Amino acid sequence: MSTYPQFTQRQSLILDGLWDFAWNTESDLNELDLSTLHFDEIAAVPGVFDTGVNHHGKRGIGIYRLRVRLPRNSQPLQRLEIGALGLRGRIWWDNRELGTADLPYSRIAFDIPDVTAGDHEIIIAVDNRFTKDSTPLFPAYSDFYAYGGIYRSVSLTPLPALRIKQVEVRTLDLAKGVVRLSIHMDGDVPASLPMEIAFDGEPSEQIEAHVKDNTIVLEHTMLDSRPWTPEAPHLHTVRISMNGDEIIQRFGLRTIEARDGSILLNGKPLRLRGVNKHESHPQLGPVQPAHILLDDLMQIKDMGCNFIRAVHYPHAPEFYDLCDQLGLLVWTESLAWGLEEEQLLLESTRAHVLEQTVQMVQEGINHPSIILYGFLNECASDKESSVKLYTDLVNSIRAVDDTRLISYASNRPDNDHCFTLVDVVSVNLYPGWIYPMSEEGTSSVEMIEPCLNRIAALGERPDLAGKPLLITEIGACGLYGCHDRANAQWSEEYQAAFMEEACRVALADRRWSGVTLWQFYDTRSYVDYGNVRCKPRGFNCAGLVDEYRRPKLAYDVIAEIFKMKLHDHGSGRMFYGR
Repeated sequence: MSTYPQFTQRQSLILDGLWDFAWNTESDLNELDLSTLHFDEIAAVPGVFDTGVNHHGKRGIGIYRLRVRLPRNSQPLQRLEIGALGLRGRIWWDNRELGTADLPYSRIAFDIPDVTAGDHEIIIAVDNRFTKDSTPLFPAYSDFYAYGGIYRSVSLTPLPALRIKQVEVRTLDLAKGVVRLSIHMDGDVPASLPMEIAFDGEPSEQIEAHVKDNTIVLEHTMLDSRPWTPEAPHLHTVRISMNGDEIIQRFGLRTIEARDGSILLNGKPLRLRGVNKHESHPQLGPVQPAHILLDDLMQIKDMGCNFIRAVHYPHAPEFYDLCDQLGLLVWTESLAWGLEEEQLLLESTRAHVLEQTVQMVQEGINHPSIILYGFLNECASDKESSVKLYTDLVNSIRAVDDTRLISYASNRPDNDHCFTLVDVVSVNLYPGWIYPMSEEGTSSVEMIEPCLNRIAALGERPDLAGKPLLITEIGACGLYGCHDRANAQWSEEYQAAFMEEACRVALADRRWSGVTLWQFYDTRSYVDYGNVRCKPRGFNCAGLVDEYRRPKLAYDVIAEIFKMKLHDHGSGRMFYGR
């Protein structure tokens, strides 16, 4: 599946397929000796080695090798790009180490100079073992499985000496269709250069562009501009051509803001009805073939959702492109789950989360579907010592993109010290299921309304005045095929009743800007670690569908609620995004 941006003059070599494979459990990744390896297996790329027959559920180093032959007319500068791997890796080209990768789920790229025609060898070593310093964002207790392997495509691309690095398109005036282009250049960049620019396939305009700090900034008024909305996700393209390089970037015209306790899309109140979604499959792990990804999103739309919280790491580019096309709003967030104060104070944690968050924002800047940036899910935001890191993350995001809303999901709302830093106050609540637990004589369902009402009162605090409130997680587990007429816990009936009440209460209270159910499908979780009784089969079973996407009773119950038209009963206005 082709994603944007598209560099139409660069002839990329897609390296996906079967690679030679070796397995090592004895060495430290940093001390791995390539000369001792025996490549006596084969492995798929993209693919994960810990769902396969030979190394199922194992932790160690998987080493991938591929030999590549380049033709005589190959460019001397080549870019090796790995869409994502996990948990950390080392990469070699012709036995010369290019570098390391220590950000799971993030894109890695290396520019290789002086490449000649002929045969070359690529080796990628991937370690899925947990260490405090090397994998600070992914502790072993995280409630999603830490897969080992190469999650996304690998490619080799020739680079021209003068090249376009990225084009940022920002909406300046929605009504008039005015946009600003920031064209970032790389390589041998002159002070000025001739360019052709064309929007939506129209005839191109020739300009002499002036460059400052390797960037060209232009403003343009669209001739046929239409806003991007969930109901009508209209998309535009811009093509920028110069001698030796060309880029096509897709974008949408829309605005998003938080004002007077509401989230406004294009100036209209927005009510979010959504689900949390991992990248997960029992056999493929985080690898997301286009067929599965499209089916997942169509199933989410079939439920009546207009919003997806993409947890708990940056998702594949294809996901955001499809959400742009389908009109699904997105919260995207960087990796972290449940880190406590001691972990947040580690310099390795700080460096990793800042780097991944900035990269996530840079790569998401042209997606109209992305309306919220998030980070540090359920971490120690209740500690004074955490305020600096949360502040630095917010400032780093706004320095790159100040056009979207910022939030993080807190499970500590009563004592949270960081809510004032963000645009939207977001909370994860599991009354009666996780915390607070139901009292004797009180069912889980009966606890939902008083809990939500108590937390909604946060909006009355003077320091949070005007900030929208969002339920980013709420739900309960149900085992597919488990039925009980008394609604016993873990039955489909219990889960359906719990989620129905959660949606009823949240959507009836205009203090909430929306609800995001945990979660869309069952996902692999930790195995034989910690409180294993809460992870039957080694899965988080809170999905509205199971891991093979088979709907539970809750699916149809929620679909009926989400497809109802929602009104702001205080003003008589219809909410946006039905």
